[in-house]
Amino acid sequence: MTYEEIVAFVEKNIKKTAVKKVENHTAVEFDIYGEGEGAFYIEIEGGTATVAPYEYYDHDAKVFITGDELVKIIKNEKSVEESLSEGILMVEGNLEAAQEMLGLVKAPVKKETAKKSAASKSVSAEKKIVKATKSPKSKIAKDIKK
Repeated sequence: MTYEEIVAFVEKNIKKTAVKKVENHTAVEFDIYGEGEGAFYIEIEGGTATVAPYEYYDHDAKVFITGDELVKIIKNEKSVEESLSEGILMVEGNLEAAQEMLGLVKAPVKKETAKKSAASKSVSAEKKIVKATKSPKSKIAKDIKK
């Protein structure tokens, strides 16, 4: 992804309803390294989020991450903790502010995933019912043959 695509992706995925619950002013700078290299920031003030393609010198935290890794975190394909432990994500400053900000840009879990999960539970329940009905039938069939 290009730098511009990364910034646009973050801006698109910021949860506006969750941002309104943030009471304190918070600003986190994201320094992307590797492909799509550049800096941008997310600032939350008065229940409004601003994503801008600039450095923010008076930030609460500064996050160093690759563009691909940031996209994985936003898409819920990887956790912040995994990226931190692998050394791909590094935070300078207030770690809690950085984690909160990353949580605010995570994409919601898709309804399709929830439907698939419910469907697999339904299939699993049906299999149990089939197993339960097969064994009594075979017992009944043996009793009838006698």
